[in-house]
Amino acid sequence: MDDGSEYPYKGDLKFRDVTVDPTTGSVILRIVFPNSKDILMPGMFVRAVLQEGVHKKAILVPQQAVSRDPKGNPITLIVDKNSVVQQKQLTLDRPIGNKWLVSSGLEPGERVIVEGILKVKPGIPVKAVPFENGGLTGKENKNVAPPAKKN
Repeated sequence: MDDGSEYPYKGDLKFRDVTVDPTTGSVILRIVFPNSKDILMPGMFVRAVLQEGVHKKAILVPQQAVSRDPKGNPITLIVDKNSVVQQKQLTLDRPIGNKWLVSSGLEPGERVIVEGILKVKPGIPVKAVPFENGGLTGKENKNVAPPAKKN
């Protein structure tokens, strides 16, 4: 609203224009809201937060966990249920922030190797450690799991 308060009801997006006004950066939308108290007026300008195209089963992986094979195809390394490194070929959709949206190649719950990729290769046993995306550096970095020793 004009005073900075949030309108209490959610609306439904009905139309979105594909062009952006280069002078204002605005886009024309048609959103239908409940308006029982006549708070909203025709032609009123508002700021809106839109949640569009939500994919509830999307898999996002950090970009640093994805590398390329010699042909340029995206791949990642995972730790399987037997604690052995496996290579997976991925199909990537697009970047979202510092992560990749994975279209196919991974299943929910698979453990992706994010750090220490150069220290491991497919087929070797490892001890997986949860990735903590924090400000750890140098000796403090506990995210790299060394390969398991053979007995």
